[in-house]
Amino acid sequence: MNKQQLSTALEKAGRLRLGQFPTPLHPLAQFHKKLNAPTAYIKREDLSGLGPGGNKVRSLEFLMAEALKQGCDTVITAGGQQSNLCTATASACAKLGLKAVLVHQGEEPENLVGNLLLNRLLNAASVYIGEASHEQRDAYLPVLAKELALKGQKTFIIENGASNGRGALGYMAGFIEIMEQIELHQYPIRAIFVPGGNGGLAAGLVYANALLGQPLSVIVVSVEYTAPVLRGHMQRIIDEAQDILQIPVFCDVEKSCRITDAYMGEGWGHNTEESMKMTYDFPQMEGIFVENVYNSKPLVAMQDFIIKEKVSGGLCYLHSGGFSSLFAQF
Repeated sequence: MNKQQLSTALEKAGRLRLGQFPTPLHPLAQFHKKLNAPTAYIKREDLSGLGPGGNKVRSLEFLMAEALKQGCDTVITAGGQQSNLCTATASACAKLGLKAVLVHQGEEPENLVGNLLLNRLLNAASVYIGEASHEQRDAYLPVLAKELALKGQKTFIIENGASNGRGALGYMAGFIEIMEQIELHQYPIRAIFVPGGNGGLAAGLVYANALLGQPLSVIVVSVEYTAPVLRGHMQRIIDEAQDILQIPVFCDVEKSCRITDAYMGEGWGHNTEESMKMTYDFPQMEGIFVENVYNSKPLVAMQDFIIKEKVSGGLCYLHSGGFSSLFAQF
């Protein structure tokens, strides 16, 4: 399969244009100089052009297309109070004239900061359900959908951080974009470092990479789960994407990428000493901000791989966004 054939298959699956693509891919001059490293690059998914930007915009292009296809007028999703998905979803709903309903654990804070403030500015409806696990929060979504249906609203639920087969199509398209930029600029990139939370972003990249003949080494840096658990999430998502695209090529996650859980610390929402340090070091080197519990971790991993000489050739860090959540992390 080539890039054009994959792009055609993705368009047939249903896509809205919500972001401003391609996002920049450019060298990290000072990072490279400081580490005396292989040529280092950054893929600026924080500049994806909708709301506060970030990686979820790509997934929403396919998910919101499905919501409109189903005739929905309300989109429900859930996340922590600084969820980037929630704010990206609210931004997409505003652009499309839909109602956004966002479900969070905890109690509504008196002072709204970071993404919660942006959600208010976007006129999203925020529902706080008190102390609850992720599982309890997610189980509430269909209950809420039934309540809204009684009021005449037709809802579309975005579950699990948009990490499902349809959401992963966004980063299959993103991988095509990355390869086109590498070829256009003749960048010597051989490996890309990406975050792995629920696994949607990573699954899309890994699946597209496999379909196109493994042109890159994909290194997935877990920020939440142990490597075996994340691998299972990614395999499920890839299998779902395969069912949607009907492309008869099996992609074995274990053989198609490298997953490391050595940099996640206590998992989602928790920083590490190294990720906190990177939150200061990286903007002072490159003038680019990273937040300290998620997208700083793959950057820490890339730096550590360079120092320990675990990689060679050009390297790329995928910046997944999350700038607005930084305001609530200090």
